Amino acid sequence: MDLPSFPNVDLFSAGINALNGVLVARNPSYNRGYAVVGLLIMAYFGGIGGGVTRDVLLNDIPSPLNDATYLLVCLLMGLLGLAIYRYAESKKDGLRTRTLAYFKSFSLPWFAILGAHKAVDHGLGIYAAIVIGLIATTAGGVVIDLCSDVTPEILRPSEHIITTAVLTGTVYTLMAKYAITSVSFFPATLVAVMVSFSFRVIAVRDHWTQIVPYVAPAAGPVHNG
Repeated sequence: MDLPSFPNVDLFSAGINALNGVLVARNPSYNRGYAVVGLLIMAYFGGIGGGVTRDVLLNDIPSPLNDATYLLVCLLMGLLGLAIYRYAESKKDGLRTRTLAYFKSFSLPWFAILGAHKAVDHGLGIYAAIVIGLIATTAGGVVIDLCSDVTPEILRPSEHIITTAVLTGTVYTLMAKYAITSVSFFPATLVAVMVSFSFRVIAVRDHWTQIVPYVAPAAGPVHNG
């Protein structure tokens, strides 16, 4: 399969992840009283975090440093995220939770695909492509988690973020390396997105357990007056 350049898909991925970044940062468990500017900063770093990390690992100049469009797209998607959350906030809690879950599931595959894509384009093997796709997928979210003083989602049970990223990178890389030549970039991308999106939605919805069972954190020490 011929591997084309992908500036438009990369820009689309940055926008989707910026939107998801605002929705996550605005979530009650993350919200630290952020101002609008703070949330837009979260959107920007959530949007470009994965791409910048990917490019640095591959010894390329990060795409957002070459094109100011990334900043504009991330800011606009951040404002859209604020509007979506404001609307969902006026509804039931279940709607807000579902909205965040679906956006997160939709945003996860893109950087995994692009990370794997660029690794293959650089002549790296399957393992390296999957690893770079995984790191690119999780980097932006980890930044938001740390800024919000929250345990990174990739370390928490029942989120299936790492599993989804690895699944996406594996599906795309195998198709990129071994699919017949009639399979082009975009069908391979859509297949990988559909597989990973379906997997995560079902896994989170049905509360698929992981190897290590969830145990609620122990309560802090009780001080007797």
